[in-house]
Amino acid sequence: MSRKYFKLFLVVLIAATINILVLCYVNVEFKKNITLKYEVMSQKNDMYQVFFSNNGEFNEEKSMKINYTNQGSNQTMNYAIPTDTKQIRLDLGTQEEIIRIKNISINYFWKSAEISGGLFRTSNKTNDIESIKQSNDDIEIVISGKDPFIVINLASIDSLNISQINDYINNIYKIFLCILIDLLLCVGIKRYQLLKKMVIKIYHNKRMIWNLSKNDFKTKYAGSYLGIFWAFVQPVMTVLIYWFVFQVGFRTAPIENFPFVLWLVVGLVPWFFFSEAIINATNSMLEYSYLVKKVVFKIDILPIVKILSAFFIHIFFIGFAIVLFLLNGYFPTIHLAQVLYYTICTFILVLGISYATSAIIVFFKDLGQIIAIVLQMGLWLTPIIWSYNMVSEPYQWIFKLNPMFYIVEGYRDAFINHIWLWEHLNQTVYFWMVTSGLFLIGTMIFKKLKIHFADVL
Repeated sequence: MSRKYFKLFLVVLIAATINILVLCYVNVEFKKNITLKYEVMSQKNDMYQVFFSNNGEFNEEKSMKINYTNQGSNQTMNYAIPTDTKQIRLDLGTQEEIIRIKNISINYFWKSAEISGGLFRTSNKTNDIESIKQSNDDIEIVISGKDPFIVINLASIDSLNISQINDYINNIYKIFLCILIDLLLCVGIKRYQLLKKMVIKIYHNKRMIWNLSKNDFKTKYAGSYLGIFWAFVQPVMTVLIYWFVFQVGFRTAPIENFPFVLWLVVGLVPWFFFSEAIINATNSMLEYSYLVKKVVFKIDILPIVKILSAFFIHIFFIGFAIVLFLLNGYFPTIHLAQVLYYTICTFILVLGISYATSAIIVFFKDLGQIIAIVLQMGLWLTPIIWSYNMVSEPYQWIFKLNPMFYIVEGYRDAFINHIWLWEHLNQTVYFWMVTSGLFLIGTMIFKKLKIHFADVL
């Protein structure tokens, strides 16, 4: 077999293996709720509440309230209830009144099942309700007290065929994911020579990269009395300020029964590395302009030099976090080894982005200010200081689109949750697809623009 056909066979084998793994092990994280929906009309504004249960017991924790504010007009009420609900209790306000309900149904994705008005009249339990009458699509309910409710068995949930819908969406998702991965592999093959040259160049210049990184780290603080001590002061002070504001000032409760300060530090450690590395690597061509102008110098290594320089501080903060955990009585487990993996993830993500930004900033100096603003926003939009569980479940996916979400949560899985990376296979596949795409785009931009650097600088 010729070398060309062997490479082709190898690529097809890798693609087939990845596709098989995706089809076998990757699954959609389905929403756990269905939607109970109905229209109500009353002459009085009031509050309507739904309790849901799978064992016949109802409590406030398993309920949802919606205010009716369209006095004299129809208002659609939407309640999110778990898919395992067997009974619901409809609390129909707190006043004596005549209300009308229609179009009551349960919905899951595109599938809908109507709840018959007959279930209201034959409900196994009612309270403070004088009569229930059905006329065409309307159900007229005469309320005679201040605590009116109806308990209904939801046998109609079975008609939604939730498992079939989940299987259908899962298969579509897997096929779509396989297509995206195959396209990414095709682009990678097309740019194979470029990537190969870059890897070889980095390997051959590894000693120079290491020496330049150490020198960059030392010279950055060479003019001050305390030297590299200042490299650690600012992040430590940032941690102390956040701790004081949120735990001492706002008295933030423990996150999932875990001390807030430890939870916060673990989230800040990868973010400090990411933000410091992005800023420094973006400015690498401007800072080392004297090297860029040299024809024989391999300028591709300069972003790596800056990222490695930031990595030295990152090592300190990983140690700092471990010490804090030990002082608070939390001892590391084998899961902590994953920090190395997530550090590599951060390194490659930053490298892909910085190849593009370090090239663009040579021609567009304002990019540095834009990146600073984006990083400032990113600190608050990434669940570092707050938990993403505070966000309503249907909207959590928006925050998971941020690749730093995967890394920050990965550090917390290693330090706190003790969860292995393959337990979040969907997020892992998504992260590497995004990171690979950013890396390919970044290297392409860098290659196109670097021939003009010397002219501009």
